[in-house]
Amino acid sequence: MDRASHLKDRRANRRFPAMAATIDRLGTDIPTVPADTPVGTVDGMFRMDPALRAVAVQDGPRQLVLLTRRLVETHLSGRLGYGRALNARRTAGQLLPEYRVVCRPGMSLDEAAKIALGRPEEVRYDDLLMLASDGPKVVSVSEIFEALAHSFRHAAWHDDLTGLPNRRWLDEEGPAVLARSNPDRTALLYIDLDHFKAVNDTHGHDAGNAVLVEFGRRLRECLRIEDAAVRLGGDEFVALLADIDEADAEKVAERVLEAAQEPMVHGEHALALSATIGLAMARDIAWDEELGPLDVLLRHADGAMLTGKQLGKQRVQRLDGQAGNPFARLAQIRRRFLGALEDGTLTVRYEPILDLASHRCTSVQAVLHWDDPELGSVEPHEFLPVAERSGQLAPIALRILDEVCAQAAAWRRDGHAWRVGLRTVPTWLAGGQLAADVKAALAAHELDGEGLRIDVGGRFALSDMAHAKAQLAELRDAGVDVGLDGYGSEHGTIAVLRALPFTMLKVTSDLVAHIDSSHADAAIFSGIVNTGHALGLRVMASGATRAPQLRLLRELGCDAVRGELIGGPMSAEELVRRFGSDPSEPGQARQVCLAGEAASNVS
Repeated sequence: MDRASHLKDRRANRRFPAMAATIDRLGTDIPTVPADTPVGTVDGMFRMDPALRAVAVQDGPRQLVLLTRRLVETHLSGRLGYGRALNARRTAGQLLPEYRVVCRPGMSLDEAAKIALGRPEEVRYDDLLMLASDGPKVVSVSEIFEALAHSFRHAAWHDDLTGLPNRRWLDEEGPAVLARSNPDRTALLYIDLDHFKAVNDTHGHDAGNAVLVEFGRRLRECLRIEDAAVRLGGDEFVALLADIDEADAEKVAERVLEAAQEPMVHGEHALALSATIGLAMARDIAWDEELGPLDVLLRHADGAMLTGKQLGKQRVQRLDGQAGNPFARLAQIRRRFLGALEDGTLTVRYEPILDLASHRCTSVQAVLHWDDPELGSVEPHEFLPVAERSGQLAPIALRILDEVCAQAAAWRRDGHAWRVGLRTVPTWLAGGQLAADVKAALAAHELDGEGLRIDVGGRFALSDMAHAKAQLAELRDAGVDVGLDGYGSEHGTIAVLRALPFTMLKVTSDLVAHIDSSHADAAIFSGIVNTGHALGLRVMASGATRAPQLRLLRELGCDAVRGELIGGPMSAEELVRRFGSDPSEPGQARQVCLAGEAASNVS
């Protein structure tokens, strides 16, 4: 695609983003003639106006029928060339087709295409008649399919929410843009909204969506027609600037920065945000043989943005070079994670949970695991925030929920009645789909609620409490356990415990790490256990690594424990081998408890 065609396509996308909605724009005005009009007169109209494709024939007081140029020419040519003589005395009404279709304004392209394809093959691609308020119009079937193809292409390449080109467009068209651009005059802005998560958590998703739409509009206004504004996902955007020097690129970035700082009105609220922007010039980066120019440029700008975040946000940041950049790994994670779902490197592992009363592994925790060919093993705390910010968390969560339910059902069929814990986030609750999604997955795999526990962690918005309570209550009614994950962090509070109907309290590993060496930490943990039990909750400790910790957890009344001492995340097959023994056998869980008791005797 040359530069002129590229700009023409971008202008068309801006002017007609909803061109695909209806057939209205495709109609061309045509004259109306009485049914008794001689065929010769109609033929003369077509000869006088080569652009005229059809006329509307008044066949009765209320009916208009389309008579196309093709149909008239077919009749007049006839067999052996005698058609004109044979039809000289006929009228327009006598040439009308038997198969008659009338379209109305507002009809979608999809509906019009179905009507066309539903006609007999010999007339399938003939024009259609549209009766508009300002008179009859002819609609070309070929234009319908062309517009429909444009609609599909637009939908595939554009973000549903903001209307901006999406990551797919950038991946497919970005390399061509760079190939025809002068590296000395090509820049990329990597834009991340500051405090967007706080807006989502405090005011809800509708406010968050409104912010994204408004910022997308402002971003377009800050750019030239030849520049590309792209929404990568979540609150991350990219601006690809061609034929621009460094000074002007910095001016564009400053304009974007100022636009983000203007309050965004949603209902009665004026939402204050800002942005951090990473700026990279194509001339400043060294191309990588394994990565394309676009990937390297994105990584460089992403690293600059992350550096800007670290330095205080609300700024335009440059990187002089990638060497020694502390954010190089995170920037690479953000780029590599996009393909993790498709290439099968993102998998589920299971961590055993020891029940301290029965000395057995009665439940497990599902843990996401990512082995990337370039990055190696990537921990969940590294890639889950990336998934959440890029908008990938929801599809990942649904896929993992389905996989976990399938595995739990398979285990139960094999005699292993493990309840599987799956961590989610408050935004799934806020979206209103958590309970419905969970119950649908349970039903799909014929698994009862006792096979699953949903753990919720992170920040709860006070405005979402009633909604979250209803969702969790629905899960409990279905037999599903619901746990508060990460209690002891800044997000886990007594107010949340009192407001929401949890069944389990999962204490963060930070409060478990030193309970066997710090009286203060042991006292704090003891208070948490007493609080949980007073509220009717089971208490589980995370991060147990030493036998003395296990002994003390039992003494303090903790109900369950997970951590390296019990066993790290492992495959489903390995979990069965190590913890699926007959109840009459000691098993690994029993051996761990015995080790804890031995430590107790030694001390």
